[in-house]
Amino acid sequence: MESHPIYMQPNLLVDYLKHQKNCYLFLDIDGTLSDFTLNPKDSIVPYSTLSILRELQKHGIVVAIVTGRSLVEARKLLAPIELPIAATHGLEIALDNSLGKFEDEDLNDVNTLFIDTLELDKIKQDILRSCALYDDFFVESKPYSVALHFRKNPVLADEAYRLMKEVLKPYPDWVLKPGKYVWEAVPKGVNKGTAILYLLGKIMNKASNDTCAIFIGDDITDEAGFRAIQDSKKIVEGLEQPPKGLGIKVGRESTCAHYYVNDIKEVTNLLRNLLSFCQTRDRSLSGVIKVNSHY
Repeated sequence: MESHPIYMQPNLLVDYLKHQKNCYLFLDIDGTLSDFTLNPKDSIVPYSTLSILRELQKHGIVVAIVTGRSLVEARKLLAPIELPIAATHGLEIALDNSLGKFEDEDLNDVNTLFIDTLELDKIKQDILRSCALYDDFFVESKPYSVALHFRKNPVLADEAYRLMKEVLKPYPDWVLKPGKYVWEAVPKGVNKGTAILYLLGKIMNKASNDTCAIFIGDDITDEAGFRAIQDSKKIVEGLEQPPKGLGIKVGRESTCAHYYVNDIKEVTNLLRNLLSFCQTRDRSLSGVIKVNSHY
């Protein structure tokens, strides 16, 4: 159900976190951390943004990525920092060792669903053949899905949908997932909401009840993430006090997120303000520890 989101001033996010001991920050990449480009391969995450994310990690904010990008591409965009990543909408999940608490087997990439790679190969070939006459289509082949981009010529949206729908007719276990100027063929049951809940279940400190989980994204595929993170009963079971969940949409399109910011620049400002809050808080705590050490 769509809501009427409230504008989140970047400098006011910290008001929601003042009384939270733990913060888990989930971020989309394209349209959230990186600008939209005609060719997805031209996208970059600015080094200044990566530096902020690294500093947030140092100050105890757990940062994770939830993206439609493949795991390989996501890691390239985020290098040199390492983060837990749910890639290809949750088909590829990788945990890092930044928290120093995962077992070795947890560091391996996890495919959350069985993928029929033979069917996927056939689907890819069928799409490529169907697109042969269109110069403005771009077919992105991922390890566990395939996407047809029409961002070079948005008027081809209906044709892209018709083409992809026709290709998938013989494959009932695959569905179309819409995005910004893209249709993607993915296995049924895949979405960013389940990916976020899986990651949170792995990385969350279940001993603490003062917890806030935030997801920031811009695309249609991020709506499942907003719904999941805002439904506190579903986040992590078995806690006396469910975590507080905030969904923040980038842009003013219709959304189920409770909050929104206008653009990527405001996302960066939001992250920068969050870092300033963490730095001030930690300096204050350090001062208290030094005073107490005299007694």
